[in-house]
Amino acid sequence: MSGVSLADLVGALRHDVVRVSIDGDAAQAVRGVELLDPQAGEGYGPGQLLLGVGLDVGARDDTESALRAAAESGGVLAVKSSRELPVAFLDRARAAGVTVVSIDERVPWSRIQRLASAVLATRSGGDAEGATSGGDLFSLANSVAGAVGGAVAIMDTGQAIVAYSNLPDQPIDETRRRGILGRRVPEEALPDHLSGEVWRSDSVVRRQREGDLPRLAVVIRAGEEVLGSLWVAFPGPIPECAATLHQGARLAALHMLALRRHLDADQESRNLAFRAALDHPGDEGPDLRLPAVLLGADVPGPGEIHGANLLRVLDLFGLDGRALGHQPALALSNNRIYALLPAAPAGSIPVPALVAHLRDRVEHTLRSEITVVSSRQVQAVAELRGERHDVDTALDHVRDSGEAPSHYTTEQLRAPIVHKRLVNTIRGDALLRIGIGERILGYDRKHSSEFVATLRGYLRHFGDVVAASAELHIHQNTLRQRLRRAQELFDLDLTDPAQRLLLELELTAAAGN
Repeated sequence: MSGVSLADLVGALRHDVVRVSIDGDAAQAVRGVELLDPQAGEGYGPGQLLLGVGLDVGARDDTESALRAAAESGGVLAVKSSRELPVAFLDRARAAGVTVVSIDERVPWSRIQRLASAVLATRSGGDAEGATSGGDLFSLANSVAGAVGGAVAIMDTGQAIVAYSNLPDQPIDETRRRGILGRRVPEEALPDHLSGEVWRSDSVVRRQREGDLPRLAVVIRAGEEVLGSLWVAFPGPIPECAATLHQGARLAALHMLALRRHLDADQESRNLAFRAALDHPGDEGPDLRLPAVLLGADVPGPGEIHGANLLRVLDLFGLDGRALGHQPALALSNNRIYALLPAAPAGSIPVPALVAHLRDRVEHTLRSEITVVSSRQVQAVAELRGERHDVDTALDHVRDSGEAPSHYTTEQLRAPIVHKRLVNTIRGDALLRIGIGERILGYDRKHSSEFVATLRGYLRHFGDVVAASAELHIHQNTLRQRLRRAQELFDLDLTDPAQRLLLELELTAAAGN
């Protein structure tokens, strides 16, 4: 492997690499990616990008051994930092003759390793030559078609047709015609296109469905990552063209990686604007596509894997949302996922159908269900704060009430949302309270009694002693005795509707405190 210059590698990762500190030649060749383990005692191959996972750039001992390993192998040291790298560390790197790449600490090491490996795999063999060169995927499809005498279609992993050849007098069958019109592999052809024989193979595979032209297929890969597939339909005998198709797939990988970086950049731009709008709801600056619908999602999982689950679901929302015609803006805040979906973009599926798809995908991926709440339509950035509050309140209600995970709308849960607002208002304004909630709560704390729970259960069931006692797991007579005692102690009149309303609101507010 001849390698890729550091400058080219950094350029390919420019949306992830924040800053590069170089001492020496930026044309230094990078030939591979390895995890740095200075304690392992093993050498590294020349020209490796060494990922300093867990390396503290402020710890002299750790960085000394890392710089020594990089210097001995002629490698480039990659580190993470949220700010400028320490001057002392850079001085030691320069003294050791080691190039240091500084990466945004929010970017997972696994993503850096995957992207860098993909770039190296697709660019290390030199520039492409011959009939399969082309400026974009459509030009590439035409070049391959002209070279092999067939009709080319290029699909991504979601079976969307991202490019196809359009030379004169090309062969066409019903599958190709419908695929080009719908820009997606027709449903009846999916089993053939998803065949394991195709996707597990490194070779060109021959396929033919009944009623269709014969085809050759080859998977488009960048390193170990699968990006899509290239298919060629032939009108007659299939020529020997495996080398040309492999070359075409390799070039397609370059174009698809570039397209992915462009999509990632667009996604990040939307995400930044969305986060700014959530953090500063009164600011009209963020350029968000409105009107839109706000989604909030609670993701289950034990503490040790909850963070990983959140990131997996966040990625899924972005990838599948785009694949189904939406351009979501995404944010992760307070262990919740938020997505802003522009209303009814052309060619997209409706929001309820998208949410159903996302919940199904998460269930199959995490073996667990998520709760999603969607807002009313947001017309202006200033409305985001109120809609987010409603979404959060609805998610809290579903969690606290033990409702089953599902897709809810804020309109469906308007009653508990308004109730929560009333309780919060009463909790924050002493002029709206008569003080009964604090008195009963204080008595419970002092005497270890349970009047708050008893009265709340009784009021929640509209005075139904049977239902309330069952919920509280006490005998009906015990409940009646507690109610009589509470009326004596706190001068309650449970026959007065106004007092019952105030009592319920104040008890809920006091219990929340």
